[in-house]
Formats: sequence, C-alpha cells, structure tokens
Amino acid sequence: MFKQDSDHLDQHFLVDEEVVQDFISYAHIEKEDIVVEVGPGRGILTKKIAPLAKKVICIELDLTLKDTLDALKENYNNLEIIYDNVLKAYIPPCDKIITALPYSIIEPFINKLLKCDFKEVIMIMGNRFVDSVCNHEITKLSLLTNCFFQATKGREVLPSSFSPKPRALSRFIKLTPIPKEAFKENLILFLFREMFFRRLLKIKKSLMEGCIDFYKMHEKILTKKEAKKLIESLHLSSALLEKNMESLSNLELQSFYYLLEQKKEILWKD
Repeated sequence: MFKQDSDHLDQHFLVDEEVVQDFISYAHIEKEDIVVEVGPGRGILTKKIAPLAKKVICIELDLTLKDTLDALKENYNNLEIIYDNVLKAYIPPCDKIITALPYSIIEPFINKLLKCDFKEVIMIMGNRFVDSVCNHEITKLSLLTNCFFQATKGREVLPSSFSPKPRALSRFIKLTPIPKEAFKENLILFLFREMFFRRLLKIKKSLMEGCIDFYKMHEKILTKKEAKKLIESLHLSSALLEKNMESLSNLELQSFYYLLEQKKEILWKD
C-alpha cells in the first residue's frame, strides 16, 4: 500500500483495527461479490475480505511479501494472488476494487479503470485528492475522475493509523462508474469525457469527435465538416489544438475548460 514509485517501495501498512473495520463496512462486501484488492500488503484487509466475498483476487507488486500472502491461500480457498504492477496487470471483471494507492500513480490508475469492468472502487486515498474530486475542482485529475465516476467521501484516516506514518491525512472514497448517457444534458463534461477517453489524440480531433458523438446521442447528425467549422468558430489557439489531453498542464486545462463553458452555445443549440 502507498507505493511511491516503481524503483522504491515506501509502504505504509494500515494497522488501526478500528479503521480496518470501518473500511470493510464502508466497502459493503456481499457474499456473491468478486473483489480485486490492489496492494494487499501483509493481508490485514485480505483476511477480513476473504470470508465475506465469493472470490478475492489480490494484485501485489512487492515480492518480499510473497511468503506472507501465499500463506493466506492455505486458509482461504477463494483467494488468488497476482504478483505484478497493477498499471500493467490485467484487472478481471469484478464487483469491487479495493485499494490504497500512492498519489503519484492515481492518475494512470484512474485511466486504467476506464477500460475495466467493475461496479465500485473503494479506496483509502490522500485527503487532497478526495477533496479535489468531491469539490469538483478543475484540475486534470479531479476532472478526469468526475467525468467517469460518481465520488462519495468517507471518513478521515489519521497518519497514526499506518506504520510507518505517512505525512498526509487520508480518507475513504468510493467511485461508482457513470454511464455515458448520464451526460446527455451536460455538453462540457461529455466533451471532456470523450477527450480524456481519446487522451492521446490531438485536441482538435478528439474535440471534433466528441461533438459528433454528442449530436448522435441526441439523434442528430453532425458531419465532420460541420464539426470542424464548429471548432474553428471557437477561435482556440493552434498551439492548444495541436496538443493532447495527456500533455496539458492544470493551468492550460482550466483555461480550456472555462473557455468551452463560455462558448458552449456555439457548439450546441437545442
């Protein structure tokens, strides 16, 4: 848990039994649930989850924990352990993903989730990330999260609940996937959702394709030529249009977001 980078594993193990129990309750695991636990560490949560779920699949990067985790399999026949980097590993279809991640990899993890099949993600995450998402701040990570997930904030977790203690406060957060159709009345979030999903395409192309998809959702036809003219009418800088969502800074993203918000009537007139 809380691995800070791929070269050095700086782990902070959850040791507070009250927090463990609260987290398990917050996850609301049911007997038919298939649960993926990312970064089980020494298995303190795994031992609580396994008796409640139909199956638990753990994904762990740190091979020094292999003996400890393998020993758990002798007690729980519904437990599977995959030793791999979660950013590279296949996350199988499941009901719940349970994890505590380092802030440094949360953005690529969220991007990975966009292609996974699950019902909920339940995390212990840094307070800064949770507040940013739940307050709908316009940062790349917050906007990315809110374009695809409904966020629910849970209890605060003090540094003393971990060993060794992290520097920052943590908090429970639950993310539930939002279907594309839910953005039918929200052009701007729909467009950013589509651009994030095509984050490696140039913005001029992903924005154009997003507009076409929005019109299609409303059973209207917008041709590529018409979409191109709409984008041109926004008078966005050529430098911005040649970039992709992956390369935008938070400041560039904020400016782009507020500009589209101001000019949304150019893109869509119902």
